[in-house]
Amino acid sequence: MFCVEGLQDKDATGRARLMDAAFELFRDSAYREISVKDITAKSKVGAPSLYHHFGDKEGLYVAWAELALSRLGESIVAELGEITNTRDQLAAICRAILTNTNLNLLVVLRDAKMMSKLESQERILHAYLASVFEPLVGVLVRGVERGKLRQEPIARMANAFLLGAVSMGPAFSMESVTVDEASTWWAKRFVNGFGA
Repeated sequence: MFCVEGLQDKDATGRARLMDAAFELFRDSAYREISVKDITAKSKVGAPSLYHHFGDKEGLYVAWAELALSRLGESIVAELGEITNTRDQLAAICRAILTNTNLNLLVVLRDAKMMSKLESQERILHAYLASVFEPLVGVLVRGVERGKLRQEPIARMANAFLLGAVSMGPAFSMESVTVDEASTWWAKRFVNGFGA
């Protein structure tokens, strides 16, 4: 949750209750599927408060996406910790993505393209690049420098890794496989495929 334990907390500000509602609604549904009415019903805050704090539904979505991506980035940094092995670093990033329940990366990136304001698109993309893409690129560049990964276009490798990591979510949830096992499996397959 954003800053309160539940939406029923009457002391929470309208802004916080709106953000809590955004975390509940947008993590499970696409931007276009959620209406202002859905947001105000979930938050128990009137539409004028939404417009006051965020400008419109798009403004709330952008604020939510930036915060959710930032939290994912913090999780990636925490998972990486002091790990230096390329495969273990990739497994750590995959683990952070799989254990993140605040957003679906593919849906957020798709929805970012649908924002009506260019500034909104850019803010979401910037948050994604800073929180997810750049830490991964750092791991891949160091892997290439150490001779663990082939000399390939880094952006292509990063996109391939992220697509595989995000796709692992539905796959491992249907099997009796833990997040650690799925993350380790994907990192091993990725390094085998792009290994030097």
